[in-house]
Amino acid sequence: MATTTKSTTQAKAHEKVDSVAEAAHKGVDGAAEMKEHSQERIEEVAHQISEQAHKIADTAKNQSEKISSAVGEYAKEHPVKTIGIAFLAGALAASFLCKRK
Repeated sequence: MATTTKSTTQAKAHEKVDSVAEAAHKGVDGAAEMKEHSQERIEEVAHQISEQAHKIADTAKNQSEKISSAVGEYAKEHPVKTIGIAFLAGALAASFLCKRK
């Protein structure tokens, strides 16, 4: 009877070990699956951010070109005012720089 009890105890122990091992495998598989999904999501978000950054850069470039063109046209139409504005801007900048010293 002692051998039967020992054998039953060993069988139960093996079942528990197998059960724990199976649970551990499921946990590892789940973690690997989550990691893969997370990596895909991160790459997707990074791609979207990159696309948005390019769109913003294109918009900024277009706006800069429009402003530059408008300033150029204004300077052609009003050369004396343009020189006066440039002079005042230079005088202000010089005034601020002199006060800093």
